[in-house]
Amino acid sequence: MKNPTIFMINPLRAIRRWAGIAGACLALICTALALGGCGKPVARPPEKALVRTTVVESMDHVRSDGEASYLAQVKFDHETDLSFKVGGILVSVGPTAGTDWDEGTPLKAGSVLAELKQADFTNALNSARAKADLAGKTLERFRKLRATDAISQQELDVTEADWRTAQAQLDQAEQNLRDSRLVAAKDGVVLTRYVNSRVTVAPGQRVLRFADTSLMSVELGLPDRLIGRITPGKEVPVEVSALEGLPAFRGRVSEVGVAASTEGRLFRVVIKVPNPDGLLRSGMTARIHVGDTSVPTMPTVCIPLSALVTLVTNAPSAASSQSQLGVFVVQEGKAMTRAVKTGDILNSSILITEGLRAGEQVVTAGASFLYDGAPVEVATGNLAAK
Repeated sequence: MKNPTIFMINPLRAIRRWAGIAGACLALICTALALGGCGKPVARPPEKALVRTTVVESMDHVRSDGEASYLAQVKFDHETDLSFKVGGILVSVGPTAGTDWDEGTPLKAGSVLAELKQADFTNALNSARAKADLAGKTLERFRKLRATDAISQQELDVTEADWRTAQAQLDQAEQNLRDSRLVAAKDGVVLTRYVNSRVTVAPGQRVLRFADTSLMSVELGLPDRLIGRITPGKEVPVEVSALEGLPAFRGRVSEVGVAASTEGRLFRVVIKVPNPDGLLRSGMTARIHVGDTSVPTMPTVCIPLSALVTLVTNAPSAASSQSQLGVFVVQEGKAMTRAVKTGDILNSSILITEGLRAGEQVVTAGASFLYDGAPVEVATGNLAAK
């Protein structure tokens, strides 16, 4: 009987073999995961914005026997940034120390708007006054000495120069004390507060923006065919949409442009409107009637005022960006931006002289959420209800 063959297993070799098998399996698993991750994710279609639209109408279907009116912007006639001519510690920028002015606070003429630490300027004034008194006495004594030829004329001239210098320093110290307070020259309102109390301010640093509310400026642009109807001094009615129900304000034309703007070919007109009750505020929109609407001499369409939006053109820097009026036109389920040129306003509609054709569909509600090429869904009911 033969002896059975005995196989001896090397433990080190077995471990290496199992390690190789495990590494190969791990590589296969990683490869499978990597291949599975290469698949492109399923693109979700963008959500459609809900909008309301209207059809652009031709002027053939719009009555043109109304009165032409133009939108205007209400501004404060005089608003300015106030600053100290001198530097110092700001102890008050409000009605009392520790209480700062709130934006929109009305103030009467003569009210102290802001005040620097008075002790610094009072001490400087007392020092300058003492030096001026000493220089005055010295000059008087030297004049007597000169009368007896006890001193030369040159010594007297130097003493007189010192006295004039001391007087100038005294005048400057008195002026600095006056300049350490900002006082309202007219009745007005605080528009902006740039700093808080208890800080050190430098000369010329802005502290407050203050506006005179007793007189407002209404600015608008008129085309050349209507600019001849407006002359300086002419009284015109000014209707403010935010104050609907009140009678129109009476304004007087103060400026009429002599050259049209390069953008819209419009002439700048400024109307001064008294505002004794403070009802008008800067930023309000006004409507100015300038005469009967003329028959358009070019193809013109009409859209609601609510369809107009402001389009900002792309530019390398924000400072060079430009804006113009435009609309969103709905084409094949997308909202496309379209620049337009406007004409007269008829009630709640506006004439479009360039950029639109009759029959096109423009967005009148929901445009604030749109961008060029945004997918849209036209609402048939009330947007608020949806």
